[in-house]
Amino acid sequence: MSVCVVATCPNYHRKTKGKGVIYHTFPVCSNRNKIWISKCKRQDHINVKYVRIYSDHFRPSDYMDDMKNRLLGLNQKKILKPDAVPSVNLPLQDNGENILSRSERKRKRSILREAKIRLKCPSSKKACKTPAMEPFTTATTENICSSCFKTQKKMHYFWKELVFLKKNLKRQKRRLRKSEKK
Repeated sequence: MSVCVVATCPNYHRKTKGKGVIYHTFPVCSNRNKIWISKCKRQDHINVKYVRIYSDHFRPSDYMDDMKNRLLGLNQKKILKPDAVPSVNLPLQDNGENILSRSERKRKRSILREAKIRLKCPSSKKACKTPAMEPFTTATTENICSSCFKTQKKMHYFWKELVFLKKNLKRQKRRLRKSEKK
């Protein structure tokens, strides 16, 4: 799956599928490679063999005319010029602002999501005021904290076991009645 390597770009293949965009591979030339890497503003190491850059980071003037397909009446391909450098929709340049890596942004998002959940369920000591689970696989589980989720999941399994035991008890009572009649 292609993911854009630019630090602040959230685009990936499934998100942009069918929108006519391309994920370009890094150039073979080591000098151009270094320029592209510096434009990405990533703090972590970039393995240029596997990463891609989203086509919206290039200007329309960075592309060559696909004359062959145009003359044949086929769909034209976006072909980068040999000297093209990503220059559009890039992270802020050299203003001293720290550009976060994807993993750091992901970690912060999960902390924020957990904080939002904690607002609905303030502490594990108090009873959770989130809606009851009916059964635990419904969408309401996204709005509860992990400890309440575990509790509700256990309650769901206990409820299932209770239903099973009730059915088993009825079955045993019927067998007992049948054996008493004989």
